Amino acid sequence: MYSLSRNARKLFAEITHRIRNSHTRISVALLSHYATLLDGNSKQEDSVDSCAEKDYVIVSWTSKLSNLVRQGQPEEAICSFKRMLLLLSNQRPNYVTILSLIKAFDALDWDVLIMMVHGLVVKMGFESEPSVLTALIWSYSVYDMGICWSLFHQIPNKDVVLWSAMAAACVKKGDYVEALELFRKMQFFGLKANHVSIVGILPACANLGALRLGREIHGFIIRRMFYHVTSVQNSLVDMYAKCKSLETAIRVFDGMLKKDLVSWRTLIRGYIENECGTKAVNVFSKMQRFSCFAPDDFVVRDIIMAVLQSGDSKIGSAFHCYVLKSGFLSFVSIATALLQMYAKFGMVGSAKNVFDHIDNKDIIAWNAMISAFTQSRLPFDAVGTFTQMLCMNMKANEFSLVSLLQMCSSMASHELGESIHAFIEKVGCSRNVYLSSALIDFYCRSGRVKEGKALFNEVPTKDLICWSSLINGYGLNGYGIEALETFSNMLDCGIKPNDVSFLSVLSACSHCGLEYDGWNWFYSMKEKYGITPKLAHHACMVDLLSRQGNIEQALDFVKKMPMEPDKRIWGALLAGCRLGPCATEIVEFVVEKLATLDPQNSTNYYMILSDLYAEEGRGEDAERLRKLVDESA
Repeated sequence: MYSLSRNARKLFAEITHRIRNSHTRISVALLSHYATLLDGNSKQEDSVDSCAEKDYVIVSWTSKLSNLVRQGQPEEAICSFKRMLLLLSNQRPNYVTILSLIKAFDALDWDVLIMMVHGLVVKMGFESEPSVLTALIWSYSVYDMGICWSLFHQIPNKDVVLWSAMAAACVKKGDYVEALELFRKMQFFGLKANHVSIVGILPACANLGALRLGREIHGFIIRRMFYHVTSVQNSLVDMYAKCKSLETAIRVFDGMLKKDLVSWRTLIRGYIENECGTKAVNVFSKMQRFSCFAPDDFVVRDIIMAVLQSGDSKIGSAFHCYVLKSGFLSFVSIATALLQMYAKFGMVGSAKNVFDHIDNKDIIAWNAMISAFTQSRLPFDAVGTFTQMLCMNMKANEFSLVSLLQMCSSMASHELGESIHAFIEKVGCSRNVYLSSALIDFYCRSGRVKEGKALFNEVPTKDLICWSSLINGYGLNGYGIEALETFSNMLDCGIKPNDVSFLSVLSACSHCGLEYDGWNWFYSMKEKYGITPKLAHHACMVDLLSRQGNIEQALDFVKKMPMEPDKRIWGALLAGCRLGPCATEIVEFVVEKLATLDPQNSTNYYMILSDLYAEEGRGEDAERLRKLVDESA
């Protein structure tokens, strides 16, 4: 027992050391507790000693630990465990005590110390206790699935709880196929899944988009009589919404006898995931009128996102009033979300007003305000806010600096960009891959490709963003061959392309007239890499054909597109029409499409058509069109 106490002292000495050196904000109370306990003359130790002498037993200590964890006081729970080990030297904790300790460490997200507690579990002989192993599996799932599998396989007779925990751990880590396989094997070995198993496995179907499998599990739920369990129904709503079967999700929701706050939140998020922002706001209004549940901060943040999707700034302002009246503005995360909402609506003044009323600004709020100014092309305000943040002893991170560099790239602010580069070097962030990518983009957009390439060569571990920045930089400056060579080198390094990197390649082909290579990579997206071309990729191909004067081929391509073309597509066609001779009927067709999609700029489109009529000697048509434009103005 002396050895156990000594090990416990070593463990918590390490905890104290890590708290002092951690970036995580830990309550000073934890350190003061520890210092007090080690002081033999302290009054608190005498007090606890006296309590121990009055029949303090393991059960009461364990109960205290569990309560502290439930109340969101993990640091205090760890202190209590430490006191228990120091004072009850002739008694050992039970496995329930250890479970509470693991939960406390989970709440603090201390991965290394979880391994220490694991050692304590082995030392105390609890390594075969299923509930302890289940808790350890859940803790390790964030850091090391290898250890999770090792723990899982060391138990010969696994119960449904352990199987379910391992499946849930796979889901948590994103190993959805493995999770479904575990669920299948559990059934094969004759173990009956419970509602916890179902709730744990449905997110695997949701995130894989496996609608058919999700429906099969839905049928299984009905057969096993789990259908009226609220948590199961919530998971079904989430699964159907993520699998793009929103109508089914709504039917499941409407059929629920007992809805809770999670039910409403899940449906709201389902609408948002299916890009139905206005309907999500309507569900929120319905929840306010017909349910007894008050929204929490998660729901409020979701509704701000829904308002953004709706694109209606008036709804945003009205919801801001609700947030203010309901007291949610005291949440920094909600105030930051409102700030970002106003910024995306182009209402930078309202965004600044929200920012000024945030009492305890965190780095995310500062970055959001800097980003709002950069999006609004207000460089002096952005730099001023950045300087103010530094004066408040807030340490700039890569998000702050990337926002500023992106602004410099878009506004060709060469001197400011170079100053930010110098600041990055000064604070020792030059090795950060996100900042390196932003710097490469800045120099390439400034026409200084050699400097961008030099920075690229200095990056020790190049990621997809870094490669894409250089590829895009080459394309912007007319170095199409170099862009394609860089892309090939990226593939040779084992970096898998995504839709953004392909966009850079196709854009380079378009700007440099590399028609054969453009079509080759466009078709390989789906055939070789399984990436479905989006609207932006189709726009590149239309631009490529239009620049080459193949207007009729470009129009035929647009008509066969699997999605509805937007004004970018028709704009690329119109730009191609203006480069050389083109059939008037095609120009008229394109102008009508643009005028319908972009009525605010319809005058400009009709003036282009009027000029074309004039060039062809169709003076009457040109004059008629000009009069029509004047009348509609």
